[in-house]
Amino acid sequence: MSEFSRTSRASSPVVGRSGVLIVYALYIARFFTGISLLAGVIVAYLLRRPSVGIERMHLNWLVRLFWYDVAFIVGSAALFLACFLTEPPGSSGPGQLLFLLPIGIFAVWNIVLLVALIVGVRGILAGDGPLPERFRALAE
Repeated sequence: MSEFSRTSRASSPVVGRSGVLIVYALYIARFFTGISLLAGVIVAYLLRRPSVGIERMHLNWLVRLFWYDVAFIVGSAALFLACFLTEPPGSSGPGQLLFLLPIGIFAVWNIVLLVALIVGVRGILAGDGPLPERFRALAE
């Protein structure tokens, strides 16, 4: 069984849903201040060890989302740097359109991340896992 399947619907008496909701709130605050994402992953790592069941699944998913976010930020920055080196900002021409590629990738990732966080909050409030049933196979 995967960590995202419904094996246990019991709440952890140690962590509880409130701890997971705090981590979700810190992740959502990432869109306004970047440091809250770092605080959120630290709290998620601290709460993950004593948690069980649904809360543990959500905390594992949040840690995984953090590392996906780091990968997309580093990848977008590297792509932006590559675009900058091939077509400096002072020049004009069709190469300037290359700058839209890393910006677009980063924007799409932020939309996907926000949707994943909203679905996760809905899941923890309903007592379900962090992903809907039809997408659980993608996370395994």
